[in-house]
Amino acid sequence: MSSKQYHHGDLKVSLIEAANKILIRDGADALSLRAIAAEVGVSHMAPYAHFKNKKELITSIAEAGFVQMADTMEAVASELKSNKSLSPGELVLAYGARYLEFATTNPQLYRLMLGQVETTGRKNKKDHVAATTNEESEIKADKNSVNSPFIESSKKPFILLREAFALRGDSDEKVKAQALGAWSMVHGMAALIIEGHIQVPEGTSFKHFLAAATPLAD
Repeated sequence: MSSKQYHHGDLKVSLIEAANKILIRDGADALSLRAIAAEVGVSHMAPYAHFKNKKELITSIAEAGFVQMADTMEAVASELKSNKSLSPGELVLAYGARYLEFATTNPQLYRLMLGQVETTGRKNKKDHVAATTNEESEIKADKNSVNSPFIESSKKPFILLREAFALRGDSDEKVKAQALGAWSMVHGMAALIIEGHIQVPEGTSFKHFLAAATPLAD
């Protein structure tokens, strides 16, 4: 496949899709600009038109992952909101179940999204970006331009939970605290399930498991 077959905007999407295939098949350590170029079938220099380096590639993969997760959560919300008797608690529970489903179905991507693999490093507390120590000077120079879209997309699940809790009519402060608690809960549960520390009984849906294990729907 030649790079000439791509329009400028299409190549970036194709590269991210190829990166996800590599991530699922070979793990995060196999990700590189050269590898995704080979996966797509373009020259090894083609990815540099969209990603300055591997860090930008990984940030874009994680950003797309958060958007996809939020989209799946919004999809279940659309289904449930057709039921006029739906309670805020039921919506929160449905969001949590869909979060768990997405995370456990895409474990490698989820680890990458939360900065839990070596290649992404850890989020720097000061700069609030995913980085390794030797990249700090580069990140400080471009943190506003490069990482703002990622930070915005990473908050989408929390925003949906906050909007669901807000339907109860509580104060903004309480709604925010509830949403943060719920987000932390499903994140921790997802990580524990992925790493094998929690086993969901066979035949039990995430919604029923979450309802039994947490007070999200109270």
